[in-house]
Amino acid sequence: MVIYERTPHYYETDQMKIVHHSNYIRWFEEARVAYLDAVGMRFADQEATGIVCPVLTVDAKYIQMVRFGDTVEIETRLNLYNGLRYGFSYEVRNKATGKVCCTGTSTHCFLDPQGNPIKVKRDYLPMHEVLTKYLAEDQK
Repeated sequence: MVIYERTPHYYETDQMKIVHHSNYIRWFEEARVAYLDAVGMRFADQEATGIVCPVLTVDAKYIQMVRFGDTVEIETRLNLYNGLRYGFSYEVRNKATGKVCCTGTSTHCFLDPQGNPIKVKRDYLPMHEVLTKYLAEDQK
């Protein structure tokens, strides 16, 4: 589990200074990249080795508004890894109140630059070992 902290930018809000719902999906991506960095799997390094991880699914449940000036913490966990795909869960909390504002998930697959599936366990054993380790830790 990794916690990513963020303060909304003014341009992410509507006229009432409430964060627009589409921005949470962007925040999930930022938190996912921070998670991968924290576990030693820099996203840029993955792409440099020829691994691309497109989004297969993304889901968000909006619970409470986030406003301009709030700070949020996004708790990110690896919740799926099977060698062909991985998935993450997200919980966006207001840092000051601790209240959950949004929850969500995303799933991604592993492809080579030509769009062919990659079997991580076979082709990238060190990456497989890291993902297996953190999947077990994040499911505790």
